[in-house]
Amino acid sequence: MIIGRLAAAAAAVALSLTLLSSCGGAASSPPTTNTSSTTATRQTMTPGDHVVNLTVDGHARSFIVHVPPSPPVANRPLILVFHGALGTDQGAVSGTDFEQVADQYGEVVAFLQGYANTWNEGAGHTPAEQAHIDDVAYTAAVIAKIETLVTFDRQRIVAAGFSNGALMVEDLGCRLAQELSLIVPVEGELPVSVSATCSPARPISIYEIHATADGVIPYGGGPFQGVGGGTSVLAAPASVARWATLEHCSPTPAVSSPTSGIQLTTYAGCDGGVTVTLRTINGGAHEWGSDIGLLVAKALAG
Repeated sequence: MIIGRLAAAAAAVALSLTLLSSCGGAASSPPTTNTSSTTATRQTMTPGDHVVNLTVDGHARSFIVHVPPSPPVANRPLILVFHGALGTDQGAVSGTDFEQVADQYGEVVAFLQGYANTWNEGAGHTPAEQAHIDDVAYTAAVIAKIETLVTFDRQRIVAAGFSNGALMVEDLGCRLAQELSLIVPVEGELPVSVSATCSPARPISIYEIHATADGVIPYGGGPFQGVGGGTSVLAAPASVARWATLEHCSPTPAVSSPTSGIQLTTYAGCDGGVTVTLRTINGGAHEWGSDIGLLVAKALAG
């Protein structure tokens, strides 16, 4: 069924493509260039930011792709970034270090745009959920479209998300694991309802990041008031432990403190050689964090 869903998602992508290219700063909106071409060749994208328009399940959608300035490096990953509720793809560009890190390490980064600035993460009642948006199909369509435009390693696709976007990548880990190698949920644990039915198609690595003083989605789990009514999530340690069970990891994690105020809880011995890690920030707030792009790059490097 998953394969069928992917095929359907790819078929739903419109052939028309709008590319926006920019060599300017990340905070500025890329200029628009329309093209009537119905075919695209890989490696046609120039360095900079490009906006791609597509249609999925009858809905007009878009996303921003950032191509680093240097020639493609071997096995370069594709990082998919999901903004928080009421955020935007452009806001994720300017509010994180993903592009700066990509320019250093050679990653391709795609900033996805939610419907009405929200995601249907399979648990809450956001505008995207109320409109019956299939954001799993949208994500699959984004991957398929990018593959026609620029080269990347299909075995190194990462989904990183913040808040409502974090819940979205948790759901993707359960429902789109065959396309992903790593998910990085930031300030958003596994929803209780998603956890109960989660069945990833293959092992993937998990790198969850949560602050103990998050006042929006509690580190200790439980219900929270989000856009459209919120949902109920597992506590951060329980969320990661659930992933460790799903990935058949060793039951006892290793705990370390690489820097002051940071604790890593890591489960090893998982199926497929993946790892499951919780990065606990003592104190902290409900935010991406200034070094999220670098943390994702380091998690990719193992």
